[in-house]
Amino acid sequence: MSISLLSKLEKITATRDFVAIEHSLLRAIGSTVHVEDLSLWTLDANHEVTKALHYYRQIEVLAGSMGRDTEQVDTVYANIEVPADVRSLAQTVVLSLKPAARKTETGGLQMFPLIGSHGLSGLISMRLSQPMGEHDQELINGILRVYSNYHALLDESQRDRLTGLYNRHAMDLNIDRMWSVLGRESTQADARRNSVVQMYALAVIDIDHFKKVNDQYGHILGDEILLLVSRLISSCFRKSDPVYRYGGEEFLVVAGAESPQAMHTLFERVRSKVEGHYFPQVESVTVSVGYAIIDPALSPSENIGRADRALYCAKEMGRNQVQSFSDLLQRGLIKDMRYGSTELF
Repeated sequence: MSISLLSKLEKITATRDFVAIEHSLLRAIGSTVHVEDLSLWTLDANHEVTKALHYYRQIEVLAGSMGRDTEQVDTVYANIEVPADVRSLAQTVVLSLKPAARKTETGGLQMFPLIGSHGLSGLISMRLSQPMGEHDQELINGILRVYSNYHALLDESQRDRLTGLYNRHAMDLNIDRMWSVLGRESTQADARRNSVVQMYALAVIDIDHFKKVNDQYGHILGDEILLLVSRLISSCFRKSDPVYRYGGEEFLVVAGAESPQAMHTLFERVRSKVEGHYFPQVESVTVSVGYAIIDPALSPSENIGRADRALYCAKEMGRNQVQSFSDLLQRGLIKDMRYGSTELF
């Protein structure tokens, strides 16, 4: 194994950021095998593509005749285009959970399954000018095993032990990267017009009167309620919309939608789904939801503060309801909150 490859593998395990290790994986493969096209397709539980990463390697021409080998990874979250031959070969890999290859007019298409802690999590596809040899296949399989093992360990460390959702530590690690992505998307007008997702919101969801449940029925049943509610909440969102256990009986989610109306409908569906579920012994449980359309120009803390303020109003108004920060502001029920000023509300 070359020193260069060892260095690439070291980079995969040198970070705790999921996106960073995905980039490192593609760079490790791209520098090991000569590929014309290399992509990572992230799949949800139904094997639908939720995110695509595309790796490019090219020679950047400098002054004179000098050139520099550069690598780039582009990430696509919406309106993901999957070539027909990739989608066709993916069906074989999804069913067999084994690598597969197919000849094309320009060479060959090779695909590998990416196994996560909960089964198939993605696919690696690459276009080659000639069929991949057995040695290279074994090398790629080895890289993928290192990646999968580390990804599983990292995923476990960032999960809440009770609910299986991402924990507060994971949110702290991911929030800055998430904001940089949102800020970049907000400046890409053409991308916004072509994307189904036009905006993102941050919501804080709180179980109503949860302390009474613990006091009356005990913490064992309380934990069961937390687990059931977390599953109901998660079922309302896409895999690309991260849901965190924010603390105690509170959950935080970052979700995308095409309009303010669709966003409100999404969170209303969460509230309605919990209300309509039959819970053991307590029978009925409700949640209150406060959310704010994300403004990337503000800090994550300020956006969370807006959602928290909307949640506080939802509870003050009787609980079991959804309140939007912008709607409350427009109705004059709250004042804008700006950090650095003497008046917060």
